[in-house]
Amino acid sequence: VTLRDLGRQRLRGLDRLEQVYQVVAPGLAAEYPPLRTQIDRPNNLPVQTTPFVGREAELAELRRLLADPGVRLVTILGAGGMGKTRLALEAAGRELGDHTSFADGVFFVSLAPLDLAAAIGSTLAAALDFQFQAAGSERQQILNYLAQKRMLLVMDNFEHLLDGRDLLAEISARAPGIKLLVTSREHLQMSGEQLFPLGGLALPESEKATESAPAAQLFLDTARRIVPDFHLLEGEAEQLLRICRLVEGMPLGLELAASWAGVLPLAEIAAEIEQSLQILSGERHDAPERHQSMQAALDVSWRRLSEEQKRAFQELTIFRGGFTREAALEVAGATLPVLVTMVNKSWLAY
Repeated sequence: VTLRDLGRQRLRGLDRLEQVYQVVAPGLAAEYPPLRTQIDRPNNLPVQTTPFVGREAELAELRRLLADPGVRLVTILGAGGMGKTRLALEAAGRELGDHTSFADGVFFVSLAPLDLAAAIGSTLAAALDFQFQAAGSERQQILNYLAQKRMLLVMDNFEHLLDGRDLLAEISARAPGIKLLVTSREHLQMSGEQLFPLGGLALPESEKATESAPAAQLFLDTARRIVPDFHLLEGEAEQLLRICRLVEGMPLGLELAASWAGVLPLAEIAAEIEQSLQILSGERHDAPERHQSMQAALDVSWRRLSEEQKRAFQELTIFRGGFTREAALEVAGATLPVLVTMVNKSWLAY
């Protein structure tokens, strides 16, 4: 028995390279396909501290889009708390294991802390560890650098920096080897943009299938991090199904609801959600302020609506289960352009 040195490999979930060997012995296959590991390519992807749940269909479709040479810009579009960032990071991490694409790396660019679109270029350079030279335009320097690269850039939380779309357009025009994966609460409305609308996690179809559904899995995983021996009592599958449906599978809503699992029975959690969003809050010190509660997540997007859009939305809440545009105009005075804008800002869905 001997060992064949396969080199140092970046295994998924670990933040350092590991030495990997293949056992060579009589009766064992000698040749295998390349290891599906995160090979040692440049990247700055943050290590995730919790397991990724569900979204396999979404990941498969994202990988198809990222492999399509005709697609240069993909926008994961969804409301706050829908899990856009986590999905983008998981998709980006899986691209690191691909031995043929993005040879120059995969990089995550956090835009949430920025107040001005003018800071996008310097933030991108910092993520790439790119050093500007004293002479010449910084914008031209970063564009020239990217023009020679094959990279995936994850531009996270773009909705409040829409004035910076021209930089994305220039990257797409001048750097053919760059793919842009953007997360946003708003449609960028750029030429060549491929929208990827994101809804909630798959809901249980029945009480019997509750625990196997991704939405329920996320709730249970979160609850068990707080109460290690947490399990469903008799009759609680119905209540978990009720909670999943009340928050429509939204990951943030499920995690915040599950944070009460050691305090309240599931029936009371569901009843509280039905009354108001106040229970959907928590003290997660490592989470951004916008993810401390459902109210905070909604407020970020609400402030980006015009007064006309806010008034229309408030009046549209009279409807249950949807409405026609004719009804929206009659009841709320919401014109088609107003409705489309609210769809683009993730407040309504077709």
